[in-house]
Amino acid sequence: MEGSTSNRPQKIFISRVGTDPEHERLQRAPGLLMFVPATGDRLRIFLDSGKLMQTSPVTRVANDGSDLVVETRNSRYRLQRAA
Repeated sequence: MEGSTSNRPQKIFISRVGTDPEHERLQRAPGLLMFVPATGDRLRIFLDSGKLMQTSPVTRVANDGSDLVVETRNSRYRLQRAA
């Protein structure tokens, strides 16, 4: 998230950008981001549903306004900080 340098957990909403029939649909799913991933890390989010979401290795991380865009080998995700 923009200006976020702390490693404190952050309440977020995650959406998968685009459509892919091989992946579960994610549209503003609430969860807890433990840390902002770097290239090569896996994005890990504890979803409010009780599931741990873990991606393939991250290939790119970018800020888009107040949102964070995380790209992996297979997908692109938009993370929005919960108010």
